[in-house]
Amino acid sequence: MYYFRSRVLPVIALLFILLAIYFRTPEPPHEESRIMMDTVITIRAFPGGETNAVSRAFAVFEAVESEASFYRAGTELVRLNQTGSLPAVSSLTPLLQIAADYFKLSDGYFDPSFACLQKAYGFYSNAGRLPGQDEIDNLLKNHCGFDRVLARSEQGFTLASGSLIDLGGIAGGYAIEKAARVLREAGCKAFLIDDAGDIWFEGQKPDKTAWRIAVRDPRDNGSLAFIESRSPLAISTSGDYERFITVDGVRYGHIMNPRSGRPVDYYSSVTIIASEPVAADALSTAVFAMPPDIAFSWVEERNLPALFLTSTGTIHLSTAGRQFFSQVKTQ
Repeated sequence: MYYFRSRVLPVIALLFILLAIYFRTPEPPHEESRIMMDTVITIRAFPGGETNAVSRAFAVFEAVESEASFYRAGTELVRLNQTGSLPAVSSLTPLLQIAADYFKLSDGYFDPSFACLQKAYGFYSNAGRLPGQDEIDNLLKNHCGFDRVLARSEQGFTLASGSLIDLGGIAGGYAIEKAARVLREAGCKAFLIDDAGDIWFEGQKPDKTAWRIAVRDPRDNGSLAFIESRSPLAISTSGDYERFITVDGVRYGHIMNPRSGRPVDYYSSVTIIASEPVAADALSTAVFAMPPDIAFSWVEERNLPALFLTSTGTIHLSTAGRQFFSQVKTQ
């Protein structure tokens, strides 16, 4: 009997230990939010206690802001806009090249040079106005078109006089990619980065559940749809509800139609899912700028998961989007 106990009791004790480990409550993530890049950025990292890694990830956002902010004095982008030139070796060079790539990919619908039009409408001064047709035509002809107003040579970049570049439509996704690399190299097993609508997540959470993201409905701040995945995904939503001007009681969003030079009024929001944060960020802006007949065909041709909420309240899902968006709100 003694021999039996000496053998069995340690086995039972080990079994209880293993069961306790298996069923223990997962350690909560380390979650932190900071106001950066003119918005609120949130990072959630597993396992918890990843304070140093998260701090280093936030430092990436600070570095990108110090290079690419349109507003912050002394940035490389401000230098380019003020002086019209930038050396070939610049911290801004990778971002400018990425912007050029997406300008070409989107047939010019992603165009950072539309900053001069946004300035004319008063988006930077918060004093909204509607420029006349002659002013718009002049800006379109002489100061817009990323491939025309920004020239690159062995000596560096040259920006046409009177033109402006705003990289806000891509800097967030760029910073997310660099921050994700920092978290990955620090050993974070799973994490989510949320840059006010630009989201990236990867890894398996300790509780084994899928990542679940709600797409905001700007009409009532409820949920327009949900995205669930255990695989890494980049999600970006562009909308007319966060950056706008109001003139004579009418609200105008900041994303411009590159053909007319006027604020887009087709959609309330466009959500794009991609395999990389930069792609999702740039393409949500580009697709938002496209008229519906062009946009709907464009995303289908590229098998791009997309959800459109039109300005009239109609919801449109791309074919690929039906695989990702669930519980889509009915009109």
